[in-house]
This record gives sequence, C-alpha cells and structure tokens, in this order.
Amino acid sequence: MVGLSSEIIVGIDFGTTYSGVSWAVNEGLKKIRLITDWPNLGEAIANQDKVPSTISYNNGQVANWGYEVTFRDESFKWIKILLEPNSKYATTVQEVRDSNELLRRLGKTAEEVVRDYLREIWRYTKEDIRKRVGDNDWENNFSIHIVFTVPAMWSHLAKDKTLKVARAAGLPGNIKLVTEPEAAALATLHDKAEENSLAPGDTFVVCDAGGGTVDLISYKVNRVKPLGIEECAIGDGGLCGSIFLDTSFEKHICTLVGEREYSRIRPLDKRRMMKMFELGVKRSFTLESNKDYSVELIGVEDNPDEGIVEDMINLETSMLRTVFDYVCGQIDTLIQRQVNQVQDKGSTVKAILLVGGFGASKYLHKRIENSYSSLGIRVLQVDGAWSAICRGACLWGLEHTQNLGSITRAELKPTLSSWLARYSLGVSASVPFDPARHLWQDRILHRAKNKYYASDQMIWLLRRGETVTQDRVLHTKLVNSVHGVGFTSSGTRQFSHELLYSDESEPPSRQNEKVKQLCSVEFGVPETKIWKEKSYTSGAVAGKWRDMVFDLSVNLGNTSLDFVVAHKSEPLGSVEATYLQHS
Repeated sequence: MVGLSSEIIVGIDFGTTYSGVSWAVNEGLKKIRLITDWPNLGEAIANQDKVPSTISYNNGQVANWGYEVTFRDESFKWIKILLEPNSKYATTVQEVRDSNELLRRLGKTAEEVVRDYLREIWRYTKEDIRKRVGDNDWENNFSIHIVFTVPAMWSHLAKDKTLKVARAAGLPGNIKLVTEPEAAALATLHDKAEENSLAPGDTFVVCDAGGGTVDLISYKVNRVKPLGIEECAIGDGGLCGSIFLDTSFEKHICTLVGEREYSRIRPLDKRRMMKMFELGVKRSFTLESNKDYSVELIGVEDNPDEGIVEDMINLETSMLRTVFDYVCGQIDTLIQRQVNQVQDKGSTVKAILLVGGFGASKYLHKRIENSYSSLGIRVLQVDGAWSAICRGACLWGLEHTQNLGSITRAELKPTLSSWLARYSLGVSASVPFDPARHLWQDRILHRAKNKYYASDQMIWLLRRGETVTQDRVLHTKLVNSVHGVGFTSSGTRQFSHELLYSDESEPPSRQNEKVKQLCSVEFGVPETKIWKEKSYTSGAVAGKWRDMVFDLSVNLGNTSLDFVVAHKSEPLGSVEATYLQHS
C-alpha cells in the first residue's frame, strides 16, 4: 500500500488540433511517462505522442474520439477555440465554423463537447496510470495534481471556462493552469541547462508552432539551476499553424483541376490525398529539396501536362515552396516582431526555440535560420518538440509540488519570476467635476453629494507592458453611497463593481469603446453593518445616506485573478467574479 504522501503529477496539453498527456510519480527517479499508445481503430494503438482533439456523437452520446474518429464521422474539430469568446478564428477557420454549426444542430454547448472530450482523455489516462503503477486503488492511495496548459494570450474568461470544464469532466479539483510557452520553455530549457548551453542573461524567443495556431513569447534566463526565467516581451500569436499548409495545398489542387472537377472527388479520396500530403510531403519537404513529390488524386481524368497520371499527381518543388513560404513567412513575421520588442528593451536575442508539431518542420527551421543566422541568433529544434508542452507541464508540477522533501515552500523558487501585462487593468469612478479636466458630457449630478461629478473616469491599477511578479497585488478603494438603510433594516445589500481592461498602448482616461469589461466583482454586506456607518443628508434626495468604502485587492497570477474585498480591514466572506462573454 502506497502512502497518501505520494503524489502523481499529470500534465495535460489540450491542443487546438492534437492533445498530449504526460505523468510522473513524485518520488524516486521522477521519470516522466509520455502517453503514446492512444487507441486507434485501424491498429491496436496509434503510437503517437499526441491524440487528435476531435470527437463525434451518435444519438447525443459520444461515439468516437481521437484516432477512432473516422473519415465518415461528422465530428467536432478545433473545439478548444470554442472556449474563447469572439475568437478571431471563429469566422476565419472552416473547422471552427463547422463545429459551431454542428453545435447548433446537435443542441450542444461548446463546454459540453470539450467536457466530453476531456472526460475520454482523463478516463484513458487513469487506466494508463493504473496499469503502470500496478495499483487498482491508486486514486485513493496517491494525491493527484493536474497541470493544465492554456495559451498565453487567452482571456481570463477562456481560462475560467477551461477550469470549470476540466472539473466537470471529472479531473481532480486540484488543477493548476500554466501557459503553453512557459511549459514548452521549461521542457526545452531543462535539456539545454543540462548541456550547459545556457547562461544567466541569455534571452530567447519560444516559437510554439502547432497545428492551428502559432504562439510566441520571449524570456530572459535569470538562473540556470534551478531554472529561472522572466518574460521580456509581450507575447504574440497568429493563425498560421501547419493545418494552413494543408489548406493552401488543397486550394492549389482545386485551382489546378478546376472547382467543378474537384467537387466530384469523393470525400474519402480527398482525405486520402490530404493524408499522404500530411504524413509524407509536409514532414519531409525541405528548403533544399530539388525533387518532385507525388500524392494520390483519385477521380480526376489524366492530364499529363499538369502531372496527373493514373490517379497520381506530381507536385513540383516550386509549387510546394509557394505553399510553404505563404505560411512560414507569417511565422517569420511574428518572430521578427518578438526580436524587435526584445531589442527595443535593450537586450539581444541569443536563440529562437522551435517547439510544437510544426516546430519540427525541416522547412520552417531552415527558413527561420536563413533569416536570423546572419544576426548571430541560433535557431534550435529540440527532441520531442511535439510533446514539449505536456512534458513541460509535468515538470512544472514536479517543481511546484507539495512533496518538497527537505525544501521549505519559502525556499521554492518559481520558474517564471515575472511576466508582462498584456493589457491595462482598472476600474471606473465618479470624481468631482473639473471643467479644465473633464468632458461636459460626463458631468452628472451626484444625488448623495448634491454636487456635479464626472462619471466613467478610469483609474488604472496596471498598465499594459508593466512587469508583474508572482506576489503582485493590486489595490483600490470602491466607494458606494447607500440610501434607505435604517435601524430596523435586516437584509443584505448586494454590490457589484466592474473590472475593466484595455489593450491600447496608452489606455484612455475615461471609459469609452476602447475600454471593455473583464468581469464583475459581486459581494453582499449585511444592512446592519451599513447602518453603523455615519449618516448624512443630501439636498437632492430625501432620506439618509451612508458611504461604504471597500478595499479591493486583485491577486495577479499568470493564468488567474483572485479577488478579496474588505471593509475596514475585515475581508468579506463571499466574493464572486463573473467574467463577461465578450471580454
């Protein structure tokens, strides 16, 4: 029997197109196990580092998921993106549009579909752990800690949804969110630290090139052992993952044979062609390639002039370069923006780390290397680039473990010591009106004070680009003028305040269209407590007023915000934050 002091750390990379899981027992060698034997209809196992983020239904119930989803299944794809409200990908990616339409027809929500997919992932993971620890009761004999990765640029609403959906899927409640670039950097840089190729002061760009999206972030090394980094440029990202090579390639074939002819090809034959491109051409094509490739093209008449002969089509190198350059050029631009940001802050990029499935592309590596080698910037591909995020998540869990041994929690140093605010954060308030400072359209009569105030004036607690440390807490006062509370009042008065944000480089001084609501912070106060405050009268409204002054504290985490509201230094019992769908 294993004692409850033993822990199992599970790292989950829920990706746009593929997902990965790794886990480790936090004792002994702490060897990380990467799940690769995913279930597959065609074979006993898929033997891949990741499993497709796809799921299909039959009569409202889960039919297939991952590699078991067939060409004939009407399946959900890109379901992760559905958690981000008003994502810029919602209208630009066919898979997202199709999944939204399928949601409508099946009467399901995005959260329900993601929950079902994560439930299948977790069920399979639990069985994998059971078989390898040799304990049928392992869930009761080990404490379980889940580290779940999320994009660095995701909104707090999307992160909040991720936590809720993961818990609804049956994952243990002790879930920590870590950004994908941080996890990828942790896995990659641990290897580099072992090679003694890192030194304090080194700055590097992490380019996480996945199937759908590409995310970039830049870090500076503060210490090597244990690894310590700080963010030194605001993250960036774009819609230029490897799937857009597929899209660009298919458009080329469609143009070549004609839309009418292409529409007659059976869906199964189209998928066979695309699978040959994905598994063969896309993975082996390099910048130096001078040979032609070929894939199946069944259902199209022979046309030797276009290279179509006996159900095969010849792919010229020049055409493939056009397809690859269209997508890789966008990634190059994103990297250039990161390099420029770092340089603007007076630092020099030493290396660019390519991670993610697309990060293993030979063509992408050479293309980026050609752009930056003359600047003395190394472009590094790493072993296991596709699984770097989920392995890094497990490493993060091992480093932030409850099982510290002789190390005290005070001595435990976080890997990421600081990051840069991606937006300005603040509240709006009404302040005494000053015609020299305020717009006349903001002038209102404050009924409690019977004076003119300027409404919707912004108080910024944090500005975009500002350095944020692990223990950073924002503070502000919230003033509410309360009317109608008397000696016999016995109810609870509800209060709600909006936390606002702006991604402008210079946030506006007043609330306008460039300021959006992030969430509302809601809490209740007994009216008996309000009645004890000093009262006053106003010439504008009959009756007595009382001012309630609250202290709002916002604890800034890299992936979450925690709120505390206090009155006269006494924290209120229940504070809820409701994130807005459009945030």
